[in-house]
Amino acid sequence: MDTIPKLFYHTVDTFAQRPALIEPVEANAIRRLSFHMLKEKVQQFAGYLQQEQVQPGERIMIWSASRIDWLIAYFSSLLVGMTVVPLDVNSREDFFQRVARATEPRFVVTTRKQYQSLIDPTVPLIDIDALPAAPFDRDALPEMQPDDLAELVFTSGTTGQPKGVMLSHKNIVSNALAALQVVHIQADDRALSILPLSHMFELTIDLAILSKGASIVYARSLSPDTILRLFGTEHATLMVLVPQALQLFMNGIEREVRKQKKEKAFELLHRVAALLPFALRRYLFGMVHKRFGGHFRFFVSGGAYLPPALGRRWENMGFRVLQGYGTTECSPVVSVNPMNSHNLESVGPPLPGVEVRIADDGEIQVRGDNVTSGYWQNPEATELAFQDGWYCTGDLGYFDDKGDLYIKGRKKNLIVLANGLNVYPEDIENMLHEYTELKDAVVVGLEAEGKNPEVHAVILMDPPDQAKAKAVIQQVNKKLASHQQIKGFTIWPEADFPRTHTLKVKRQDLQAQLESLRKEQKYA
Repeated sequence: MDTIPKLFYHTVDTFAQRPALIEPVEANAIRRLSFHMLKEKVQQFAGYLQQEQVQPGERIMIWSASRIDWLIAYFSSLLVGMTVVPLDVNSREDFFQRVARATEPRFVVTTRKQYQSLIDPTVPLIDIDALPAAPFDRDALPEMQPDDLAELVFTSGTTGQPKGVMLSHKNIVSNALAALQVVHIQADDRALSILPLSHMFELTIDLAILSKGASIVYARSLSPDTILRLFGTEHATLMVLVPQALQLFMNGIEREVRKQKKEKAFELLHRVAALLPFALRRYLFGMVHKRFGGHFRFFVSGGAYLPPALGRRWENMGFRVLQGYGTTECSPVVSVNPMNSHNLESVGPPLPGVEVRIADDGEIQVRGDNVTSGYWQNPEATELAFQDGWYCTGDLGYFDDKGDLYIKGRKKNLIVLANGLNVYPEDIENMLHEYTELKDAVVVGLEAEGKNPEVHAVILMDPPDQAKAKAVIQQVNKKLASHQQIKGFTIWPEADFPRTHTLKVKRQDLQAQLESLRKEQKYA
């Protein structure tokens, strides 16, 4: 199976009567589709696209929150040979318009409300709340080739022209099937989805999950109460998420512990659990597992680096955490920790069929069937992104003697001191994340007046406490090398750091706001 239509038909025909997609729609109503029903819905919308005489290679935008109809539109479009351009539901109009100008789509699939928010809607609307249907002719489908373009995934840069990552059918299918060799999905598994389908991490893993006959629950609301209720009613066994979501879940658990005044007992259980075999830990934390429905098997964490301290907290409670690493350009998974690994410092070995090398400057470079051919109508950016046929990720890392990959951080985040020594912010952030007094922390290079950058910590606390923050910094500095010392810190004045739709910290925005804040304080 080397195209998404082939994978789709194999899946829906093999598992026809099994549950495929589940979604709360209103009040207590739940929408459920079997694989056979999914096939029918996909072919009905594909029939409409045939009626509209779409041509292979034409683009169609999907601009919506994750939901069943998102996947229906996705599969239908690919069946008839179109290229899907996914946009995050929170994308601003200027970004939408830049992507629309670059791709010239035939249609945009979105809600009427979202469409009406556009000042100058130029792309014809298909209402995702009422996908049109028409008779379907399977014999008239184009014969898709593995190298045909399946998706154009645009970077969400705030200025300039966004780059469109070109992903072929082969890129995506090879990555989904390779992931299944490491992440052991079973037909009776059920995933609870909270990430946007416009994010390749969610989409590729969802394709992998469905291809095994397992089902997916799409949460229409991301409120903690809704998520926990779905765990209880739908008995999810796995979840794909980013580290920040894991932190938010942990914050909720610890908040409940504090409310019950059981902090000391909770920490004692963690210390005891760390000494026990993994299988026994879930019994110590039975009440936590009950809140997650009692059937939960594992988290797959990706999209950003998972602080090892956070991963250990979850594993102490008997929750397996698989950490993956990837980039959109790699469809996206490059490596993932296998099910039997407890090495939370590493992102595991490369997936089968994915080659990884470390360049002389420490950059992680990748090649394989999963790697993009380049950027849409942007040969200059494509040339810069590749070296001798290897994709240059912009991440720094290394391998251990077992072949496990470790991430040091982003090349562009590296802090170069006046003496020429390098400081990796992520190393220091991992130490700060071990202190529960802090909600989050980011380390940046902050320039004093006329001086070279110094290591500066930006701290998120609730409530803010200057004395506690200073004490944490002092403790961390005792563990750091002389050139890594944190020279100053700022308690962030807002409820959270600026973040992307996948909850990554927007470091450039944070640093710009930090510089502005410092100027305001200087002239106040």
